[in-house]
Amino acid sequence: MLRSLFSGVTGLKSHQTRMDVIGNNIANVNTYGFKSSRATFRDVYYQTISSATNASGNRGGSNASQIGYGSSVGSIDILNGRTGFASTGRSMDLYIDGEGYFVVKDGAGNERLTQVGTFSFDGDGNLTDGNGNFVCGYSVASTQSTTNVGTTKITFGNLTDGEKNGQGYLDGYQIEVVKDTATATTSKVDIDLKKKKITVTLGADNMTKGGLMTALTTNWPTTPTDGDKDASDNYIIGKDKDGKDVLWSDWSTSFDKSLIKVDGIKSGDASTVAGYADDVTATTGKITEEANFEGDGTGKENVKKIINTKGEMKNISVGTDGTITGEGTDGTIQIIGKIAVANVPNPDALQHEGNSYYKAVANTGDITYTSAGNDSTGALRSGGLEQSNVDLANEFSDMIMTQRGFQANSKIITVSDEMLETLVNLKR
Repeated sequence: MLRSLFSGVTGLKSHQTRMDVIGNNIANVNTYGFKSSRATFRDVYYQTISSATNASGNRGGSNASQIGYGSSVGSIDILNGRTGFASTGRSMDLYIDGEGYFVVKDGAGNERLTQVGTFSFDGDGNLTDGNGNFVCGYSVASTQSTTNVGTTKITFGNLTDGEKNGQGYLDGYQIEVVKDTATATTSKVDIDLKKKKITVTLGADNMTKGGLMTALTTNWPTTPTDGDKDASDNYIIGKDKDGKDVLWSDWSTSFDKSLIKVDGIKSGDASTVAGYADDVTATTGKITEEANFEGDGTGKENVKKIINTKGEMKNISVGTDGTITGEGTDGTIQIIGKIAVANVPNPDALQHEGNSYYKAVANTGDITYTSAGNDSTGALRSGGLEQSNVDLANEFSDMIMTQRGFQANSKIITVSDEMLETLVNLKR
């Protein structure tokens, strides 16, 4: 049989595979987060008719003579080029502005990677993606509350869940209040126990050459004016780690009245400090939480599914580093968790799993887990998703060349068949 017949068959198969790849690319031109692929060819096998020889004293050298047997698909590669931001207007739609993949797990704990950030919270508080799998990240280890009064930032003490350490609780906040005892008549802090609001009056004489206020408080109110009471008419100011009421009498005697840090008061005479020439009186409005996260960026074992344990939340949003915050029913801003991002050294080695998922297999390298913007990963942008990176102009050009290649290989088979027919008809 003619070798060209087999070469034509391999060419048809190779071009058919390439057309399959092109068809899949075009079909996913509007699939969020889709990465297009390409098929490359390689030659298959060569039969050596005559080998190469060296030159001798009376004869020149000769080159080898070989006949090839067609082509095959050499590789099907993922093209991981970055694409544009497709605005959706939905705050929980996330786009990775750079390298990195979101980490999700199914109910059996199988991990997958994706760049499609269509996230939402289910009825049990689990953060899930569009396929119902759990989105992974870091849970909150401890929080501290901050607020601004004018240009002054007030930082409350750290509070670790499950620890009391003799401290008083204010609906989940450890409160450390400062008054400058030298100027108590002009500086004061009033606490709204229910709403977690602080009203601070800073007198101009706080701006001394000593700089920040550093004195311990000595002047406390005798009772919380609007706290709830228990059956014995004692004021209740919060709950301890076991859910037991914390009473004002216990809190006021055992609470460590150490300092709240007040940043932004500059040293120098009040008359020379801009904005502080007169008394400053301001109501904080909302207290903001800052959080420390469990194992942020230290390893895969700390990346777990994110669960909202704060209860009903509204106005949920995600920061550029993946921190998820929401507004509680009392108006305070609370931190729910932080979304993790996986950094894959060789993303071209990832294996497609369907549903916009990838699976880490051999040759992907040592995958690391971190928060967005760290370890060479991109920051998160909310309100949009990643577009498909399919280039239609390129795909149509490849389709034309593939069709012509397929046509040419079919012609090889036709001509080879005609030659065989001529050979068979030599004797009639």
